[in-house]
Amino acid sequence: MRILFANHTGAWSGAEVSLLRVIAGLRDSHAVSVACPDEGPLADAVRGAGLDLLPLPGVDASLRIHPVQTPVGVAQLAAAGWALAGAARRAAPDVIHANTARAGLMAAIARRRGAAPFVVRAHEHLPPSTVGRSVLGVLSRSAEAVVANSDYTAARLDEVLGRPVAVRVYNSIDHDRFDPSVTRPAGLRERLGIGPEAHLLGHVAQITPWKGQDVSVRMLAQLRAEGIDVHLALVGQIAFGGSGVRHDNHAFLESLRGLVAELGVGDAVHFLGQRDDVPEILAELDLSLLPSWEEPFGLAVVESMAMGVPPLVTSVGAAPELVQDRVTGRLLPPRDPAAWAAAARELLSQPELLRRIGAAGPGAAARFRDDVHAREMLGIYERAAGATAEPVAPREPKAEVGSAWRS
Repeated sequence: MRILFANHTGAWSGAEVSLLRVIAGLRDSHAVSVACPDEGPLADAVRGAGLDLLPLPGVDASLRIHPVQTPVGVAQLAAAGWALAGAARRAAPDVIHANTARAGLMAAIARRRGAAPFVVRAHEHLPPSTVGRSVLGVLSRSAEAVVANSDYTAARLDEVLGRPVAVRVYNSIDHDRFDPSVTRPAGLRERLGIGPEAHLLGHVAQITPWKGQDVSVRMLAQLRAEGIDVHLALVGQIAFGGSGVRHDNHAFLESLRGLVAELGVGDAVHFLGQRDDVPEILAELDLSLLPSWEEPFGLAVVESMAMGVPPLVTSVGAAPELVQDRVTGRLLPPRDPAAWAAAARELLSQPELLRRIGAAGPGAAARFRDDVHAREMLGIYERAAGATAEPVAPREPKAEVGSAWRS
């Protein structure tokens, strides 16, 4: 099968990691190519993997009505859709994998110009607004399938439209990289001057308010105020900025630095930025933190479990699908630093409990494999390429969940 993967941005986040993981599971048996902006971390990764790259203009259109940005965003999507149609003529795919909602809108435009059928991969929630419903309506009518990265994301998409539309396929991780038996620690403790008796916590995520780095900082400050020798490594950078992004991520980063100074923990919070040695960093951690407001999936959670590092994760979102509380990690309320500090204190003070939870992680993470990810997506591609001869059935609706939007 010939598959063209389309992405609206050249930035790097969980959606782009997921795209490369499904490609890794398919490229040996199928002809794959990638259409995306030709500058940025994604383009570098595509070229580094030896994949064909067909350049597209970038799209940073916001999914919110704005008197200036909305017309600009519509023009961007139209131009990118035409460019994707051209890329499809060159690649001649049987199916297009649109890796985001914006890429899905581009693929819908390309489809009208004769491009192949397409599948939309949903890595985030659409807003429960007029725009959100309109976008999801277009995608559900134009795409052969809308594929969510968790049951939680699928339920949220179904909630926006008021009917079941989404199929769930979990993301996968690179188990060869995230293997504690072969991974050597990154040497962070020595470089940062952290003593052998101190505890080291890590928060691996893009810098944006909904990932909750401020909760991790406040939690750390509370633990240190109690006399616990603990440090925090913040791993990640601002992935998205500009007028098309809901949150001012640059201002949030500055507020984090101000919060660290205000709480007097500057010697214990380490801003590491984007790193290529995440497995090696995880190998040095006592705990992994991801206190997101609501997490659509959480690759860092699965990667932490694979490395045998107990994750502390939010109880709202997809994390309960990944983590069993007090067995493979902890499920905690979002935006509650005191609850997170209490959970960390309990685990750090009981080495045997910490070891037992960590030891259960690799087995729990084993199901998130590239071959499973690729096989499930391939089945959807094959049905999509059949031009709806065998429609992809949406998931059964689940219990109603709450609403929130982020971009």
